[in-house]
Amino acid sequence: MTLVAAVPLRGAGGEPVDFARTIASHGVAELPPNRLDLEARVLETTLPIPRGARTVRLTERRDKLRIDAVADSVDTPARDALTTTVSHMFRFDENLFDFYKLVKDDGQLSWCAVGAGRMLRAPTVFEDVVNTM
Repeated sequence: MTLVAAVPLRGAGGEPVDFARTIASHGVAELPPNRLDLEARVLETTLPIPRGARTVRLTERRDKLRIDAVADSVDTPARDALTTTVSHMFRFDENLFDFYKLVKDDGQLSWCAVGAGRMLRAPTVFEDVVNTM
């Protein structure tokens, strides 16, 4: 395996992102071309890159989302494309800080304040539409 990137598990507002809850919720991670191993906390998927595709393994290590290419070399354009796509899938661009602030003191929802609440999305809008159908 080849390390592609290690992205901090933080949203746009600096809030934590719970890797395990994100891959386990809403069922998107269980749809092809994904392969999900909840016990090992691993999500494997195939993503587009310039002039091809690469299979990557996503895991959590030290509060970072680790992206590893399963086979083949990964040049800089491919590395950038994979990192951008995975960041999109985990919605790192979305700021849920206000949501976490709101639920933090709620007796029934306080568990959400430690990184729950993100829905994994497909790499492309087209795949999200197909998955919805």
